[in-house]
Amino acid sequence: MKKNIILLIISFLGTIITILLSSFLAGITSQTLLTAAAITSLIFKVLFYIMALYTLISTFKIKGGWGIKIFKFFNWIYVILLTLMFIFMIYFAVQIAIDNYKYHNTSELKVIPETAVKAKINPLVDYNGLSKDFILGLRSGNFDSNFTKVLNYTPNPDVWNKMEDKGSWFALDKSVCFDSKKDCRLKSKGVSAMSRIINNPMILIAPVMIATYHLDEKLPVCSDEGLRLVPKGLYLDIVNNKIIVVYKGTKALTKCKYLQLSGLNARDVGFEWAKVYKKQNINFPYPDNISQKTYQFKDAIVGGSFCENRNKEGDRCNVLSPVDDKVVFRVTSYPANIEFKLWDKKPVSAHQDSGFKFEIRFIE
Repeated sequence: MKKNIILLIISFLGTIITILLSSFLAGITSQTLLTAAAITSLIFKVLFYIMALYTLISTFKIKGGWGIKIFKFFNWIYVILLTLMFIFMIYFAVQIAIDNYKYHNTSELKVIPETAVKAKINPLVDYNGLSKDFILGLRSGNFDSNFTKVLNYTPNPDVWNKMEDKGSWFALDKSVCFDSKKDCRLKSKGVSAMSRIINNPMILIAPVMIATYHLDEKLPVCSDEGLRLVPKGLYLDIVNNKIIVVYKGTKALTKCKYLQLSGLNARDVGFEWAKVYKKQNINFPYPDNISQKTYQFKDAIVGGSFCENRNKEGDRCNVLSPVDDKVVFRVTSYPANIEFKLWDKKPVSAHQDSGFKFEIRFIE
C-alpha cells in the first residue's frame, strides 16, 4: 500500500509541475523550442496518468478501514480529472488540426469574412513640395469613420517630427522601375511611393520595396502591377477587430528578395508591438524576425541626403526609415498571406490576446 501512496503522490506532484511548466513555457518565442517543450510535457503527463491509473487498478482488491477508503476515493477522483484533462487535450488538438487544414486550404484565402466591410482605398498623391501640415491633414481626413471609433487618434510625433516640410519624395515609378545604368533611387516627379501608406492610414502594416535592381531585366518590372504594391482591396472587420488588405500577386513579386514590412501606420495609431502568428507561402530569411518574437515598430519618415542630384533639384528627400532585417520577407508562391497580432504595449507573451489583428494577402 505504501508503494501505491508514493506513486500517487509522485503522479499528482508531477502533473502539477508539468501544468505550471507549460504555463511558463508559453512565453517561449522560438517555434522549435516551443514544439519540443510541448512534446516533452505531453510525454510526462501521459507517464503520470499511467502511474495514477496503475495505483487505482492495483488497489481494487485491497480492503481496509477509513484510511484505505479515503485513499481509493481520492484516487478515483484524481484519475477522473486526469481523464477529462486528456479528453480536452485531444479535443483542442483536433480543433487545431481542423483550423490548420482550413488555413492551408488555399481557397480560404480568397474568402472575405461576412462581418468585414469593404473600405475605401485612397488614391496616391504627389507629395513633392507639399507642407507637412497639409500632408498630415490629408491623412487624418482619410481615416474610415468606423475605424476611428476603435481608437482615439492623435499623430505620433516620433513618426512625423523628422519629416522635412515641403520636401521631396521618391516617386512610385522610381521605387519600382529601374535602369541598370543609373542609380535606381534617382528622384523623379510623379505620385509619391509613400502615399500608398500615408494616404491610407488603415493599412497598418504595409509591404514596401527596398530595391529592385537585383531583378531580372527581362521581367516587365516597370509595368508590373505586383511590384507597385498598391492594394486591390481593403476590408474592415469591426466585429473581430481586424483589417484585411489584398494585393495583386505576380511572378516578378516572387522574384523580389528585398521586400520589407512597414509598421508606420500601426505605430502612428498606437499599435507599436506586433507578432506574426500565421503565414502561408511567406519566407522570413533572417532567423531573428517578426514571426519568431514580438517586434517593436520604429518606422518614421525622415529627411536626408538620399536622392541623387543629377537633375539639380536638390538631393534631400523624405524617406521611410529604418531598414530592418527582422521584417524583411519574400513571397514564395500564391496565394500567400501574413497575419499579425497588434498590441499598444509590449505583451508578456506572444500568445497573449491582442487588441487588434491585421492580415496581408497576396492573390494572383
